[in-house]
Amino acid sequence: MEYKGTYKGISDYKENYIKGGIKKILLTIIFIITFISTLVFMTSKFIKSVSEETLLSNDDINKYINTCDDASSGGFQLNWQEIAAISGTINNGNFEIDNNVINKIVNSFYKKDSSGNIIELNSFKSAVKSLKLNNEEEETANKYLEGLKNNYIHRELAKDSSKLEFIDNISEIAFDNYKSYGILPSITIAQAILESGWGESTLSSQYNNLFGIKADERWSGDSVDLQTKENYDDVIVGAFRSYKDLKSSIKDHGKFLWENERYSANGLFEAKSYKEQAQALENAGYSTAKDEEGNLIYGDKLIRVIQENNLMLYDTKVQRK
Repeated sequence: MEYKGTYKGISDYKENYIKGGIKKILLTIIFIITFISTLVFMTSKFIKSVSEETLLSNDDINKYINTCDDASSGGFQLNWQEIAAISGTINNGNFEIDNNVINKIVNSFYKKDSSGNIIELNSFKSAVKSLKLNNEEEETANKYLEGLKNNYIHRELAKDSSKLEFIDNISEIAFDNYKSYGILPSITIAQAILESGWGESTLSSQYNNLFGIKADERWSGDSVDLQTKENYDDVIVGAFRSYKDLKSSIKDHGKFLWENERYSANGLFEAKSYKEQAQALENAGYSTAKDEEGNLIYGDKLIRVIQENNLMLYDTKVQRK
């Protein structure tokens, strides 16, 4: 019979204790890893759901757009999504427009000189700080802003990668045109959308002419003859400019407007907002398109394209650079 002494028993106990402790530690580590992974997954899922969530109706979006357009001053375009995000935060999730609150928010975005003249647009972060929102409110404002990014009157745009790509491809060149000629990016992009059918027209897809600019006696480059609709139901054949790429088309668009006296005569370059520039283009005769009753409609069409696709936000972006 084997004798089991005290020392051997203690050794076995220690061994079992150590094994049990290691097992508990491993289980704890596995639990922590699982918990963190789950937390990260749920957080990313939450962030994704917030960014995809539509917080406002088309009517509410229209109200914020028009409110911001009316409040925009000094040649600076306010970002309606930023205003709405802060408004919703201050009003505890209520996005109904309160003029007193809106005025306070608007002022937080304007940097003024000693004479009270607006000289710069503050960033969203700076505006939030100046309003003295607490940490929780700052987080809420940022969450709302993220959720509002996919809010368009043109609802399908958020999911239409080809249209988003079209805008993205020409936005930087539109910024350059603004710096060179003063044509707002929203106007350049809206004209490209309207004139080329989102880049799908024959003139734009085959000849890189995004704006329907005709080849008159002042044009020495390549040209192409194509049918075009001039009025409500009139179709004619016209000679149009042909370009090697879209960038050339956009650069020539700015130059074309700058060199034609009728556009400066109608206030295009003095205009400070996209609505004013759209009307100036119509008044200068950029397009003779009319409705059934014979009314010119180009300015209104441009404004609608800009508002439906949040193109005025590109004006805010370039004015902050």
